[in-house]
Amino acid sequence: MLEPTEKAKFDTLVTRLRADDPVFTQRIDRLARPRGRLYATLAILLWTSAPLCIVFGGWTGLLLAAVGVAYGLHLMTKRGGITSETVWPSPRRRPGVSN
Repeated sequence: MLEPTEKAKFDTLVTRLRADDPVFTQRIDRLARPRGRLYATLAILLWTSAPLCIVFGGWTGLLLAAVGVAYGLHLMTKRGGITSETVWPSPRRRPGVSN
């Protein structure tokens, strides 16, 4: 937990970094966002492998298919985006610091 003065200094450093190097901050912001295409691809792969698990795996395959379908559904809901927040707030929205 930062002291209010330290937090203000940190926020100024972050704001200055965002202004000086927008390419770096874009990369950092991209790390915080969910990877929609990757999640969708993995979900589709899980759903297409589920029938193969059932056919060739018997009861164990049925269990694996159920887990795969459930995890595919989880990935698709995650694809919608749990949060679109960045690692640190943008300079316009700084909580805890009065504007």
